[in-house]
Amino acid sequence: MTKTFAARTAPLALAALLTGAMLFSTNALASHQYRVSAAAQERATEVAVAVQHVTIVAHRHAQA
Repeated sequence: MTKTFAARTAPLALAALLTGAMLFSTNALASHQYRVSAAAQERATEVAVAVQHVTIVAHRHAQA
C-alpha cells in the first residue's frame, strides 16, 4: 500500500490515451479509404455516362 495516487492512475491514463489514439488513427485510415473509394466510384460513373452518347443520322428518301 505504498503506491501513490499518481502511480495507481498512470496506467489507467496511459491505457485511455492509447485507446483514444487507436480509435483516432483507425477513423483517419477509414476516412481516407472512404474518400478513395468514393472518388473511384465517381470516376466510374463519369465514364459510364460519357460512353452512352449516341448520334443517329437518318436520311429521308422521297418516293417518286
